[in-house]
Formats: sequence, structure tokens, C-alpha cells
Amino acid sequence: MTWDFDLFIDGKEVPAGTSDRITVLNPATEEVIGTVPDSTTGDVQRAISAARSAFDTGPWPWTTPAERGRIIKRMAEILTERHPELHELIVSETGAIAGGNNMGTADFIQCAGAVDTVRWFGDNLHNALEWVEMGVPVGGVNGIGGSAVVREPAGVVAVITPFNFPFQLNLFKLIPAIAAGCTVVLKPHPWTPLDAYEIARAASDAGVPPGVLNVVPGGAEVGDILTSSPMVDVVTFTGSTQTGRRIMANAASTIKRVKLELGGKSARVVLGDVSEEYAATIGFGDVLAHCGQACVVQSRLLLPSRLREAYVEGVKAAYRSIKIGDPRDETTTLGPLIRAEQRDRVEKMVQSGVDDGATVLVGGKRPHHLERGYFYEPTVLMDARSDMHVAQEEIFGPVLTVIEYDGDDTEAIRLANDTVYGLAGGVVSANTTRAFNVARRIRSGYVTVQTEVNGTVTVAPPGGDQGPGWGREPAVIGTSGAFGGFKQSGVGREWGRYGLSEFTELKSLTWS
Repeated sequence: MTWDFDLFIDGKEVPAGTSDRITVLNPATEEVIGTVPDSTTGDVQRAISAARSAFDTGPWPWTTPAERGRIIKRMAEILTERHPELHELIVSETGAIAGGNNMGTADFIQCAGAVDTVRWFGDNLHNALEWVEMGVPVGGVNGIGGSAVVREPAGVVAVITPFNFPFQLNLFKLIPAIAAGCTVVLKPHPWTPLDAYEIARAASDAGVPPGVLNVVPGGAEVGDILTSSPMVDVVTFTGSTQTGRRIMANAASTIKRVKLELGGKSARVVLGDVSEEYAATIGFGDVLAHCGQACVVQSRLLLPSRLREAYVEGVKAAYRSIKIGDPRDETTTLGPLIRAEQRDRVEKMVQSGVDDGATVLVGGKRPHHLERGYFYEPTVLMDARSDMHVAQEEIFGPVLTVIEYDGDDTEAIRLANDTVYGLAGGVVSANTTRAFNVARRIRSGYVTVQTEVNGTVTVAPPGGDQGPGWGREPAVIGTSGAFGGFKQSGVGREWGRYGLSEFTELKSLTWS
């Protein structure tokens, strides 16, 4: 299948002001699967103007949260109806594995899981925030007076998304924005622009008015126009810290609000009381997920030295069970990196680790049996130090850097915080209290805590703490908690009501 689109502006596809096209490749086969325009300055200005007009003249910003929620829920229903086509597109565009029983990243994280988040906003928008907070009536010279604090949409939002989870992140950013009553100009990454059009089409079919959602693909120059435009009020971006700095600088001239979810070099901290049995099960940790192309992966493993032998044997056993290849094969466990440029970066990073004294336990090269596609073997680097480049910088590939320490909690905390990033992390211990206390001292915005019991890790009771009698709805990724980073991992929060509030302004009204 192939997908070819023009621009999406003011509720419909329109021709671009150029014949130049961006070619989109399937990273598993290197075949062309579609094209989109390489937007010009004029194209971007048209999209901004459409969003500005839709915000300033309505009706979308003036509708009630309940009305917007009904349309967003219909959008979720449409995306669900189109799931087979979306699944095919996402696998082709990103190389995400399908997985057995729909548990691969293509569905569980990228497609069906992301649509569940849209549905949550549709169902809960009317009460997700206190849209109007009334004050106590007071007497005045002219009679009874009063006050209120109201939430209003923040304005025109530039949404700039990366290549790793494009469908999910497009929805995670633009849905809260339009739910708040804002209008959006979406710039998807030029490597993965196709699914943005399917989202825009679903929004239009659901009843989102023209101009509320616009799509303009392109490179860094398109982002520069969006982030510096005086007609844009808010910028939300996921990507590298380097690009985040550039966006902040562009936004400074008009003092626009920025929401940045940036890089990470997160640590999984194994505390000194963990058993050898558990150490043997750690394997590659998070870095197999979407070939390690995720900002939240715990790509540093802080391992007590006494557990080294057990861990090494466990990795060797796990390595033999990994199948690299076709993302559509439900037995595949590791798909491709997104492009040759990304694979080249991973190779260079691994080599820099070796040059600095780290040793390759397994992996460290391209698989010989795959002639096409941007594949790279899952890799574990042992004997790493915290000052190495591979321990400090995001690799964005299936590479785990192992740093050994003496098992002391204070040392573990020091090493976990020894980075400019602070996005995520994890702590494993045989004692919940100990793990929780360490987690509180890690300077990251999202930290998981796991407790080892008899050689296994317990995360939740049977039923996932959602069984009969508990009265809880099943958790949907992106709807609860507050996701975002400390330090150079970002500014602002996403998910649920915290992410929604980022796209609102507070206004104080008084009368007498």
C-alpha cells in the first residue's frame, strides 16, 4: 500500500505551493510507501492563518467542554472503525512490531492504545477540570457583587512531533489542545508524516470545524516559522533537547508558552538487596521496546557488582530467544530503526563506548541475515562508567549501558542523578519502602517502583488492582498521572487533566 497526501488546511486537502515532495520509506524494507509536500513558507503561513481565524471567529473556542467532548468521542469511534487501515499504516511507517494478540507496540502503544486516550477525553472532558470556579457573593455600593475564575483556551497551538511514536504523540498533543478549545497547526516529523492526515480526516468527519486542525509537513524551517510566529500562542514539542533549546529561543521573541518533552538517559536502579534470580531475568530491560526508540526507556542499568555473573548469564540466555526481522511477523521481538542515519548514530555511539573502555557483551552489529531494512542487534555494554558518552547521552537504539556499583543506596542515587536529563527511571528492591525512598530522591518526572518477591517482581495484585469491588476503571496510557521531565528533559506536563490544563489560560472576572 502507498499513501500520498497534499496539505491539510482549513478542513480539507489543498495543493502545496511547491512540487517538491518528501518521500516516506518503510524502515523494514526501505521501500517507498508514500509522499507528502515539503511545505513552503507560504504554506505554513496559510495554515497558521486558518488556525488563527478559526480561533478568533469561532465557533470552536466558544463551545462547551461537553460539546467538544461529544465530537472528540465521535473522532475516537471513527479511528476505531478505521483500525485495520491505521494498523497497516503505522507498521509500514514506523516499523513497530505487530506482536501476538495485538500486544506489540503497533497496537498496544501506538494505535489502539492511543485511540483509547482520545475516547477518555471525550468521556471525561466536561469534568476533567474545574472550568468555572465561582467566588462567594459580596455586598457592594451597587448591590451584590461577585467573582469567578474561568479557564479559557490558550489560543493557536503549534504541535511538533517526532518519528518514534507519531500516531500516539500526535493524538497525545493535539487532542488535549482541541479539547481545551484551542486550534492547532500540526507539523509531523518528515520521516513519519502520513498518519497525521488520517487523524485530520477523522477529526473533520467527526465534526471538528474547518481550521481547528491543520497539517503542514516539512523540516526544521517549518518548525522555525511556527515557533517564532506572533500568531501562534503555544508550542508543544517532543524531541531532542538540542531542538528544544532552539524552540525556546524562537518562542522568546513573542513570549509564547512552550511545553517541551525532551531527551532522557533514564536509569533502572537495582538495589543491593535484590537476588541473583531476579538479576538473571533483567536481560535487555526496556531497550527492546520499539528498538529502543523511546525517550522513557531505562537505557542505563545500575547493577550491584555482586550480581554481575547472574546478570551476564541471564542476558546470554535472553539473547538466544530474540527474533529480529519483519514487524508483521507476530513472533518478531525486535524491529528496525527508523532510518539509516539513526542506525549510523547507534553504531557510532556503541563504538565510542568501546573506545572509552566498555565491552560488548552481546550484539553490537547489524544482523547478517537481513540485507534490507535498518536493523541493529540488541546490545549490552558492560564495564561502563558514568562519565562515558554512552552513559550520558541518549542513544535511541536497542543499547543498554550497564554501570556497576557497590550496592549502597546513596551511591545508586548519585549515579542515577549523574546526568543532565531527568525524564524517567525505575527502582527495584526486595523492600517496597526502601525502593520508594530511593525513587523519591531520583530527580526525574516519571519513576517506576517494583518489589521483588521470591525472585519475581510484583507490580500489582491479580487483576491489576482493577477487579470487582475496587471500583476502578482500567487504566489507559496517557490519561492518568503527569508525564514530563526535570532538568534538561523538558518543561510542562502531559497526560490527563494535567496535560489538558497546559492548553488553558486562567481569567479572573469580578462584577458589582
